[in-house]
Amino acid sequence: MKVFPIQLRLSNAFLVIGDHPILIDTGSPGEMDAIAAALAEKRIHLRELALILLTHGHADHAGSAGPIRMNLPIPLACHNADVEMVRKGENRPFETIGLEAKIVKSFVPHKFPRIAPDIKFENELHLDQYGVAGKVIHTPGHTAGSVSVILDNGEAIIGDVLRGGYFGGTLLRHKPMTHYFAEDLTKIKPSLEKIMAHEPRKLYVGHGGPLSAESVQRYMQNL
Repeated sequence: MKVFPIQLRLSNAFLVIGDHPILIDTGSPGEMDAIAAALAEKRIHLRELALILLTHGHADHAGSAGPIRMNLPIPLACHNADVEMVRKGENRPFETIGLEAKIVKSFVPHKFPRIAPDIKFENELHLDQYGVAGKVIHTPGHTAGSVSVILDNGEAIIGDVLRGGYFGGTLLRHKPMTHYFAEDLTKIKPSLEKIMAHEPRKLYVGHGGPLSAESVQRYMQNL
């Protein structure tokens, strides 16, 4: 099983190849072609995807799910708590954290093509049925429906539970940092503890990264 990051304009998406390929997140609106090109480099067509999973319902992660699904009948999965945001195609209000967040906010899209997820779940979603050895766990804080993917190969994809570095990972991309925005900042540490209980050795994030387990553990000591 392999994880291939797809660096898009504002965020990362991820191609995970097991027995079948799945896509984690879809970037901002208008990035379907960039995703298709990244998959083509691995000789995979969008139509071969067994699943699209959203780590959460923000426009820079769910923005191209609608256009992809308009053309191809790929099942789309999202946590129950973010389903309504995806259906409306609009971010919920969130708290900005720090000066850099106020600067970055003006570059982040807030609306995106609406789409109704096919698969809605509450606590866990097992990925074996889609050809990938691993599971999805609920890790709220950034949004109420944020989730993380725990893979059996010792890697994790944690969306925006953390970010890597400054200005979208332009500087110090491997340094764990609190994300710019959160719906409930008090839930970030418990979600990180839940992730780290699975002992991942590498953590992929939605902006910057990847992060080592050691760096995340050091970060948590000061959180």
